[in-house]
Amino acid sequence: MIAILLSTYNGEKFVGEQIESIISQTNKDWHLYIRDDGSKDSTIKVLDEYASKFPKQISIDISCPSNMGAGESFMYLLSVVDADYYMFCDQDDVWNNDKVEKTFQRIREIESVHDETIGIGVFTDLTLVDSNLNILSASLWKADNRHPEYTKSFYKQWTNRHASYGCTQMFNKAAKELVLPYRQFKNIMGGHDNWVEYILIKKGVYEYIDEPTILYRQHGANVVGANFGHGYRQELKKIIHNPSILLKNLRKDYDRMKLMPFHVSLFLVLWYRFKQSITSFFNING
Repeated sequence: MIAILLSTYNGEKFVGEQIESIISQTNKDWHLYIRDDGSKDSTIKVLDEYASKFPKQISIDISCPSNMGAGESFMYLLSVVDADYYMFCDQDDVWNNDKVEKTFQRIREIESVHDETIGIGVFTDLTLVDSNLNILSASLWKADNRHPEYTKSFYKQWTNRHASYGCTQMFNKAAKELVLPYRQFKNIMGGHDNWVEYILIKKGVYEYIDEPTILYRQHGANVVGANFGHGYRQELKKIIHNPSILLKNLRKDYDRMKLMPFHVSLFLVLWYRFKQSITSFFNING
């Protein structure tokens, strides 16, 4: 069985549409586990209506009512739900109806050539849409210069902008055992999905599907950015005008390194940061 984990917070506007897209999946071997993180709007009412309508497919966790924040909330659900596979689900997106089927098929293909004790995860591209689901870009990876192949190298992934988003991840039970316990570092740089990818790149298998499986809604605080394809250039320009940003970034690197359950080489982090800066410099001046 596939456990879909949904953490909500003031999501009344879009969460119903997201749940409808999950119910419409071609693969029906899933259960949706929801935890609300202290919503002040009518999110709970919407969730209760769906749980009442689909009691065999949807469960709402009310055992821990405190406000945790998104990362802790998702990882709490992961810790209490027993399943064969897991997926994270954001409250404001819309899933393609074959998202679960395609991702599950890919993870099973990978498992077929690995020992069952190996933690395995899969992620996919995303289609960027506005709040009304009008397409902004068919591929986030192409629009925003993201490189999923960087997940083949821990240090490339560590020092570059990520192509892997939690709302596209699926991973197996062996992977769950690797990523728990979760060490929160959202205020340093990243979140629960970054934690999962770092652990699986280093200690498991982390692959990707080169196609979108989700409509990634852009609104308010979750906007990826309007300057698609120019992220590295913008970052380097900021550093040139304010070199202290570089020191702040290195401090964030160091703080993250201390949290990881394995050794991260400061030398290699610095080397990959240097290579990234050189590449960005020549892109600006080329």
